[in-house]
Amino acid sequence: MPTRREFLKTTVVAGTAVALFKGGEGKIWAFAQSPSLRKFIAPLPGLGANGIPVAATATGPYPGADFYHLSAQQHEQQMHPDLPNPTKLWGYADKTTGAQAYLGPIIVSTRKKPVVIRMENNLPPTHPLPVDTTLMGAEPGVPQNRIAIHLHGGLVPWTSDGGPFSWFSPTGTVGAVDGSSGVSFLNGVEGQPGVADYYYPNNQSSRLIWYHDHAMGITRLNAYAGLAAGYLILDDVVLGLMSGSAPAVPGLAYTLPLIIQDKTFKMTTDKWGRPGDLWYPYIYEANSASNSGRWDLGQPSDGFVGDDKPSVPSCVPEFFADTPVINGMAYPYVNVEPRRYRILALNGSQARYFNLQLYYESTITPGEPDFGKPGPAFIQIGNECGLLPAPVVLNSPPVQIPFDCFGNVNTSGPFNLLMAPAERADLIIDFSSVAPGSNLILYNDAPAPFPGGDERNDYYTGAPDQTEAGGAPTTVLGMGPNTRTLMQIRVGSLSGAADPVTFTSNLAALQTGLPTAYAASHIPFGEPDLDPTAEGVLFENKTLNEDFDEYGRLIQRVGTDIKTYSDSYGLNYTDPATEVYKDGQVVVWDIYNTTGDTHPMHFHLANVQILGRAPFDASEPNDVIFQPTGPWRSADPNERGWKESVRMNPGEVTRVIMKFSLPSVPFPVPGSPREGMQNGHEYVWHCHILEHEEHDMMRPLVIIPNNPAPAKSGDGGKKS
Repeated sequence: MPTRREFLKTTVVAGTAVALFKGGEGKIWAFAQSPSLRKFIAPLPGLGANGIPVAATATGPYPGADFYHLSAQQHEQQMHPDLPNPTKLWGYADKTTGAQAYLGPIIVSTRKKPVVIRMENNLPPTHPLPVDTTLMGAEPGVPQNRIAIHLHGGLVPWTSDGGPFSWFSPTGTVGAVDGSSGVSFLNGVEGQPGVADYYYPNNQSSRLIWYHDHAMGITRLNAYAGLAAGYLILDDVVLGLMSGSAPAVPGLAYTLPLIIQDKTFKMTTDKWGRPGDLWYPYIYEANSASNSGRWDLGQPSDGFVGDDKPSVPSCVPEFFADTPVINGMAYPYVNVEPRRYRILALNGSQARYFNLQLYYESTITPGEPDFGKPGPAFIQIGNECGLLPAPVVLNSPPVQIPFDCFGNVNTSGPFNLLMAPAERADLIIDFSSVAPGSNLILYNDAPAPFPGGDERNDYYTGAPDQTEAGGAPTTVLGMGPNTRTLMQIRVGSLSGAADPVTFTSNLAALQTGLPTAYAASHIPFGEPDLDPTAEGVLFENKTLNEDFDEYGRLIQRVGTDIKTYSDSYGLNYTDPATEVYKDGQVVVWDIYNTTGDTHPMHFHLANVQILGRAPFDASEPNDVIFQPTGPWRSADPNERGWKESVRMNPGEVTRVIMKFSLPSVPFPVPGSPREGMQNGHEYVWHCHILEHEEHDMMRPLVIIPNNPAPAKSGDGGKKS
């Protein structure tokens, strides 16, 4: 598989010299920066008063809807006992109870019962992380404390979707009209600057989704700083699976959320914080002797000359931190009983993939896995779009990924639980066979970047000393940095009656009952599974591209099969929309990945079904022939049914089908004011590697309603 550099050598950098740029502010490489932290000395935060708070409903002005009054504000939280100070964070607080903690408050909702979030922006004016003012939307003078709330995975009106330009500041300044203008479905709350209401119909099957920031130019920073929280939709079908004397799915008392991320913490004070605060790379890491093949600073586009260099702070192509954090705690442990648990897992990282495996802890090297002793199997029953059509057995046995892989890790059994950024997994793990007093290790070995990898992003006990290459020294036993050993699971004594369901009987019941439950829970938005052979289905080609921006920095872009800038297929976010469809239209996209990364492409509004993947000739991305060169293979077993974040591997075309159906809401929804939108409802689709999304791997997705309302005439406040 060609590396990213080799892909690029066949594109716009062919025949050009690579400019070199070295930052002069000390160690700025995006490798290990954190203090060495002890593993497994702090408990996993759970749901509730001492962990991640659950939001409380409040009295609001919307009859028939659950109303939540929240605030975006700065706070501090101890993310590991060894950190010298609590970490400064931006996050959401519950105005009703005053509760605030990292990744909260979680909203628990019911299918078909609307939710309204009233969000106040009470953030301080200066961002806690370095802001690159050369990025679109983050120019000098634009408020650093702007926010736009996106319900990731929600079927919502576009004016409540939190589009990139639908941001608002504490003073009431809002995004520009030439973007997806406005703040919310009521364009802000009258008489209350810096406050917006968001309407969520919740006409979806039971699933774990999440709400996070989506403001143009600082999405990656706001999410990394903590502006993200869970949102759970319940329905009668899944609640039925959790009921009875022998439930197929464990109840809420034995449900664990696992929001898995990677973070880096400061060891010294700088202009953005003190030791213990979050660190984020801010100088472009050009090709050099200590950074060979990492990030190339290539030929600038648009007529810039070689002396033009990225600003400081600068955006970076992607960020792989050095410390795993789960539910807001670095290297946690969790106590479980020898019974079944339901695990709701979310990859909430910036760019890092996780290939999750479970092993018994080694008796020779404590804190490390015993690869000869695999832990219990996983039964996956759902993903980010709810129930699967059939259960999938994973970790049986666990499968490790070769460091330099192709990305296709589930082409034959046994299967991995590979999770890209934004993917979720609904799992059942039965610890009944584990002897009380035993420990297990949740393990990850996915290369970063995925799938090719850079060894300097891979931290594990006894890893080679990478200091001469700009990386980390060897990790010692029991300490970080370590992105492989994520969490310790301590199996204790049984409390109460034993679980009435065994692994075998549980799997058999799910194999019988899950297909029926899938159909009953989904009937996705009123439709059965989509048929690509039906009359009127539209087929189109899309492309994933990597070029250089005006400073020579790597830039990822979405495009069509028509060449545009620098002889590339990539388009900028603000270019005229190319994905414009009628409400109710069914479309098949063949998405060709001409880059060296696997991209998790996320679709706002629509859920999609994966029809297959096939190889194509990506050796000459400037002259791609858009047709497969090999046979189609089906989606992975745990990708079947519905998805909204889809992995797209290098050198492959991924075929997806979707129906663009606008949600039904009890008020008129105005169209977008952007030129050429035809009063359309403006969503987006983008890569969920957040650094890619921001620069500039995102495109508008415009749906024309059958009975369009007029475009908005106001901007809800002072324009930026």
